[in-house]
Amino acid sequence: MLNIAVCDDDGCMLSRLEEIAGKFFRTHCVDVKIRPYQSGENLLYDLQDGFSYDLFLLDIEMPGTDGMELAKEIHDALPAVGVIFITSHLEYAVAAYEYAVFRYIPKSMLEEKLPAALEDFYKLYELERSSYYRIQVKNHVEQLPFRDILYILKEGKYAVFHLRSGRTASVRRTLSQVYAEIGQEYFCLADRGCLINLANVTGMDGEKILMPDGERVAISRSGVAEFKSALLRFWEKQI
Repeated sequence: MLNIAVCDDDGCMLSRLEEIAGKFFRTHCVDVKIRPYQSGENLLYDLQDGFSYDLFLLDIEMPGTDGMELAKEIHDALPAVGVIFITSHLEYAVAAYEYAVFRYIPKSMLEEKLPAALEDFYKLYELERSSYYRIQVKNHVEQLPFRDILYILKEGKYAVFHLRSGRTASVRRTLSQVYAEIGQEYFCLADRGCLINLANVTGMDGEKILMPDGERVAISRSGVAEFKSALLRFWEKQI
């Protein structure tokens, strides 16, 4: 499900934004949940409480916490999320450049420009979603690039991601759930407790899988033959 926050102090404009966004995603058969806010303060409170969204539609000129302040807070908490500004003053675009705002829509051209912006955003969202695994970390969502994932181990009720940087990240999921969510052919369930990114495997040494920087991941003897076959098939596709 795509989660969208819409914020505008003008109730009529807020309804129009909800209507246009809702109609666009329904027409494209995308499951979406839109949460309206009539004040920047309320949206900011929810962000601080751990609410997470995939896209923000923000009015810039609002009393109290305006769109520029919200964009800064959003960028700090969710740097990869999409923000579309709805404004009557495009000169704000220069000031907000550092917040990586996705698009600026003039209020006078809302019906014409917003659907096109939503389509461009969703194409990019789908592309990025197919290349990242998202996990909830404290009060924000973190995106783990597939290319940075070496392997994932089962530890109790958690799946623990081991990354190229040497750090780990955990999610309360079974390995089977993670495998189904990733859905990428270069991940292989090498063992009941081990999910391997084939793209990062450098070789095999007996019952150990060789990873970059000399790291070795042990799997059960019964799983070695099946894993070697999967690895060879993967390598053949790369030639």
